[in-house]
Amino acid sequence: MATKIVIPDTMIKRLNELPKEIRLKFWEQVEKLIKVGPPSPSPLPAGERDEERGLRNEKLEGTNQWAFSITMNYRATYVRVNRVSLLQG
Repeated sequence: MATKIVIPDTMIKRLNELPKEIRLKFWEQVEKLIKVGPPSPSPLPAGERDEERGLRNEKLEGTNQWAFSITMNYRATYVRVNRVSLLQG
């Protein structure tokens, strides 16, 4: 099953304003998000947690947004709509 990720131009513009190391790490994490696939409502089996794969993907409580870690100081948020992930910032 293919994962479609939409990244708006406004986010690309903000991303390009960040330091190069952050931009590279962002794209690495997006690749991991594609490999991992969409978040599952059920817990992952032991040994297959997102944290262990370096993604640290989580649902933001009280919202319909998800977030994944880029570095300890940067996170990207996104919304899942059907099979599409719309990255927001």
